[in-house]
Amino acid sequence: MSRQLALRMSPVVAFYQVDVDEVAELLIRWRHPLHLPSDEHPEGRPYKRPYGSLGFVMEDRGRVAAAVILASTVNTSVCKDRGLHRYNTVDLARIARSPDRRDEQCLRAVLRITRLYLVPLWLGTYTGWDARSAEKSSGQPRIEAVSSTSLPGTPGNLYRFDGWEKLRTSKGPMGGPRQKPSAANEIADGARGLWVYRYPEPLTTTTKEIAHVG
Repeated sequence: MSRQLALRMSPVVAFYQVDVDEVAELLIRWRHPLHLPSDEHPEGRPYKRPYGSLGFVMEDRGRVAAAVILASTVNTSVCKDRGLHRYNTVDLARIARSPDRRDEQCLRAVLRITRLYLVPLWLGTYTGWDARSAEKSSGQPRIEAVSSTSLPGTPGNLYRFDGWEKLRTSKGPMGGPRQKPSAANEIADGARGLWVYRYPEPLTTTTKEIAHVG
């Protein structure tokens, strides 16, 4: 094997799609605020979303440094005034890094790569989502935006400095007969920020390309 081929087979930094359960285990191991142990979950709160999810990890020379979960939005409507809903918006449900000090500054790069390269992979993954998206857009499935939620007690600068817009601040479900309270309610004041990045041109199944962003 040539040295050049060996280098290509051992990337310095790389992203891989993995099972969502693998990312969920990392979130617990890294003590993500939404996945800390509780009375109900002494080993750590599991990741649960009622709809589709895709998991990814970033490795630094084989060491897992960061992880991402993309998912269908929890609510059918994301922002009615902006025309954003479940079938034209993908949710960045989790973005996290390892506690290793080497990874302290990596999330800004992870966020940028996620919206540029990982979000387009959503198209074509779930046929039901694609069909509803195409129906609502009167054409082909499309992604117009990616959404995410900043944790309570944080300013959301990770998103702000990447060109995302904060649409609102709200608290999660308080719980009831058919719904458990949001884990975010136990963090700071429980108020989460909803952030959205709108693509200059919608992503579609025919292009899966994003207009160049300077």
